[in-house]
Amino acid sequence: MKTLYLAIIATSVFFGSCSKKGLDFKAYDFQLKVSNWDDRPYNLTSFVVDTTLVVRGAQYAAIDYSCIGNIEEALKVWDSQKKSPITYTKDDSLKFCQYQPRPAIPIIIEKAKDHQVTIINEAHHSPQHRVFTRSLLKGLFEQGYSHLGIETLDYTSEKDSLIHALKYPDLFSGFYTKEPQYGHLVREALQIGYRVFGYESSDSKDPKSREIGQAENIQKYMEQNPIGKYLVHCGYDHVMEGEIGGKWEKAMAARLNEYTGIDPLTINQTRFSEQSSRSFENVFYQLTDVNEPSIFTNEASMTFNDYKNSSYTDICIFHPRTKFINRPQWLIHENRREYSLDLRKVKIKPPFLVLAYVDGEETGSAIPYDVQESLNGKVNLVLDQGIYNIVIWDTKDKALISQFNTSSKN
Repeated sequence: MKTLYLAIIATSVFFGSCSKKGLDFKAYDFQLKVSNWDDRPYNLTSFVVDTTLVVRGAQYAAIDYSCIGNIEEALKVWDSQKKSPITYTKDDSLKFCQYQPRPAIPIIIEKAKDHQVTIINEAHHSPQHRVFTRSLLKGLFEQGYSHLGIETLDYTSEKDSLIHALKYPDLFSGFYTKEPQYGHLVREALQIGYRVFGYESSDSKDPKSREIGQAENIQKYMEQNPIGKYLVHCGYDHVMEGEIGGKWEKAMAARLNEYTGIDPLTINQTRFSEQSSRSFENVFYQLTDVNEPSIFTNEASMTFNDYKNSSYTDICIFHPRTKFINRPQWLIHENRREYSLDLRKVKIKPPFLVLAYVDGEETGSAIPYDVQESLNGKVNLVLDQGIYNIVIWDTKDKALISQFNTSSKN
């Protein structure tokens, strides 16, 4: 994926200024229209540390950090669950040196031609994985893929219909969808022409029944919508084929194969992905430093997976480690740019959240295009060309709003 960066100098926005380049902020009665399963989708770091981490644990704290764009803290708090560092051996190095990286996207698009179903996973605290799935949408659509299944939505026609009526995701579109990059994934899928459906089995009583329920829900959807191909975006090990063992016995992907007779193309993004430190990464990922999402293959075109048991996926993605200017540079592509905003003169003292809503989508209900926490009155937003409603919010009772046109030269 081509990475671009625009240094905003001539078009920098100075809030509180009366110049033509400034934005006119006004008081705003802002409230998030939250669901009954998630009444605090966006939180300041102080709340994450004092409440989320203490009450719900590291996994949910990592998700909270990812939802305000703090990727470094998301990785750190996730890795705090791990007991010991990982080291690679000389044998690992010798084994891996037979493989070379190749760009992942064209390989996946080509392989997907021969499959009716493609299943790709994510780590729920990693927006980078959602950015990658989104990068596949257009190419897969051209290969006949027209349905996108997302784990974050329950299997209900009511929620599916609502998201299509709105033509954008909102805070009722599932738990994980609140993170802006997940929102972009759904938003762009709808714009391209995908039919988005949920398949979560939220009433399952145990891990095995959940995997079975997810697979059965996808099977039912396929039977009701038989035309086209299906891209399924899931979390973690739901993507695994074969016997996974333990309480699951088989994961969703293997169950779907069992119930439909369809062999899915399965793609694992979590196995070879960055952590807060190389010492916590997979031993083979420690040996790499790729510049784009890659698949490692040998001279016989066999892909490197290194599975040691009976469960597996067809492909494993090696993601590049995050490079920052102000924000992760895997966010910067096509027409998306990084805008540095100086908010030190507004009438709300930091820390506060800055939420950028696409104009025409309901502020407070839609998934923001970007969310950032400001600790010092400055913030960097990653936005596409267009008009946005910028909300500054202290997460309690104070908020300001102004419109920002990134296409304007003024």
